[in-house]
Amino acid sequence: MANAQLFIAGSVSAYHLGGSTESFGVDYKPKENGFVITPAVGYMIPGKNYGGGLIFNYAYESVKEKISLTDAYNKIYSNTFDVTPFLRYAYAKFDKVTLYVDAKFPIGVSHEKQKYDNITVDLSKTSVLGARLIPGLTYKFNSHILFTTEIGLLSINYIHTKTKYPANIVDKNNEFKIGANTRQIASFGFVYLF
Repeated sequence: MANAQLFIAGSVSAYHLGGSTESFGVDYKPKENGFVITPAVGYMIPGKNYGGGLIFNYAYESVKEKISLTDAYNKIYSNTFDVTPFLRYAYAKFDKVTLYVDAKFPIGVSHEKQKYDNITVDLSKTSVLGARLIPGLTYKFNSHILFTTEIGLLSINYIHTKTKYPANIVDKNNEFKIGANTRQIASFGFVYLF
């Protein structure tokens, strides 16, 4: 990527889980759905191995249960938005493969709500600030398209979260972690070079 200038990148993921959970004679039939859309734009300085850019992220998650005793649905869902400035350093290149490391600084907000019997209530609002150092690699498919992956298993992360609940209850959390969480060991996407 040392000769590239402007690039766009992104990834999309989704999941659906369904089944049946019976507890004390009640069948809850939970369904979980979620998706994440992550476009990015960046710029590598010509003739150099470094650059930077912005990542935009939107995620939606929901858990919906139909309680067999009432025919009512209980749904808890969240919407998450964040913007992540990043700096990238490409430290090694082997034919079609380039190894890099990103320093990322996520800034975001998440709203969690509950809907039961057509009544919606706010459960929480969370703000996030953080810093991440995460390695990755690209594979050059052709002169314009690269496949990319980040290796969360080798990342270094600091995340500060502040969550506000009803009745002015506030929870603050600072987390320092080496390695990925159990949900994302690696992520995959694409890069288009202009």
